Amino acid sequence: MRSPYGLISTTIAATSLLSSAVAAFDASSPTNVAVYWGQGSNQARLVETCKNSAIDIVIVSFLNVFPDQGPGGFPGTNFGNACGGSVYKNNGVDTDLLSDCPNIGADISACQTTYGKKVLLSLGGGAPLDYYIANDASATSFADFLWGAFGPQTSAWTTANKPRPFGSASVDGFDYDIESEISPAPANAPDYQTRGYATMINYLKNTLFPQDTSKSYYISGAPQCVLPDAHLSSVIAASWFDFVFVQFYNTPYCSARAGINHAAGTTTNDISYDGWANSSSLNPNVRISIGLVINMPF
Repeated sequence: MRSPYGLISTTIAATSLLSSAVAAFDASSPTNVAVYWGQGSNQARLVETCKNSAIDIVIVSFLNVFPDQGPGGFPGTNFGNACGGSVYKNNGVDTDLLSDCPNIGADISACQTTYGKKVLLSLGGGAPLDYYIANDASATSFADFLWGAFGPQTSAWTTANKPRPFGSASVDGFDYDIESEISPAPANAPDYQTRGYATMINYLKNTLFPQDTSKSYYISGAPQCVLPDAHLSSVIAASWFDFVFVQFYNTPYCSARAGINHAAGTTTNDISYDGWANSSSLNPNVRISIGLVINMPF
């Protein structure tokens, strides 16, 4: 499982890192800072990350098992040391969906109301890598599960097989960090790397999110810096993303380091940011950010 990392917009101003005031979140701002939280074996509670005034978005990671592969037909989660080993059952089957995460729900609420952060839930991640969406029907049912389990709490989502892992807390949207690698590809899904994601995201954006008008909900993605990204480039072109946090660190020839070396005249390779900024996106105003591995005091 990949370690948490910080994602910093290319135009971030140094002064924003020093501000201690809690300001209203502006999705169009070029200075938003997002970080991933959830995979540390010794990590502090989520709320400790939210106390950092430099951060605007915290992405809880990961929901790393998808319903089509998960035991009992539920998705599964892994949040490092923040949860115990207990899981929900569905029709008598132990699923991979963690049920004992005592502080995450309360911390999400504190992050939002006390510290003014947006909190997203990330799907995918770097391990396991066998997750995919089987078809469009699975895509919409998966979205319905996410909305019921992690979106606004409703009376319709109260039975035993409709869990709320974070209690009454509601995330502010969902992040897609899709890195699945299956060899050979599933016989029923040769296009497993992209199948169903656009359907799922557009259903969330156009059908589910409008059901709650009390706040705004967001979709983000974290593709590799290679263009096109095998998983998300076509999805970004066909469905709504508010933020794209490109991983400019995993692939040397298109990374941030390649850009630094190119500027120094020591290599012909360059960071692929311009390519991403000019790539096709259904949302013409999508925010493209540079994803970096950084050390933060939490």
